[in-house]
Amino acid sequence: MKNKIKSSNGFTLIECLVALLIIALVLSAAARAIGLAITDVKDSYSRQVANWIADNTYNQFYIDAVYPDLGNSTKAVTMAGIDFIETVNIVSTPNQYFRKIEISVAEKSHPNYALYRTVNFIAQY
Repeated sequence: MKNKIKSSNGFTLIECLVALLIIALVLSAAARAIGLAITDVKDSYSRQVANWIADNTYNQFYIDAVYPDLGNSTKAVTMAGIDFIETVNIVSTPNQYFRKIEISVAEKSHPNYALYRTVNFIAQY
């Protein structure tokens, strides 16, 4: 009697399961990467809006041509549908004709985490 070797043209069950596992791992990694990219875009947008708020505040001091009084102020600002808290700290400098303006902007939901900070100076005319 001759031994006949039967050739198969398909995949075994284990090969199919390994292929499915690899596909699942690749898809889960891709989903994670897409989620992180979406989060980064939102954070970048919030930082840009915070930058606009701080620039608007400094430019308002500059346009008004008012030599600001020393002290701190905090106010709520809504821009682009996002609620922010803006803190302005005006400090004296060694030169009496200049004031340092520190502006910090944070989201209302995370008031202790500043998205944007800037330090500017304004002169008495």
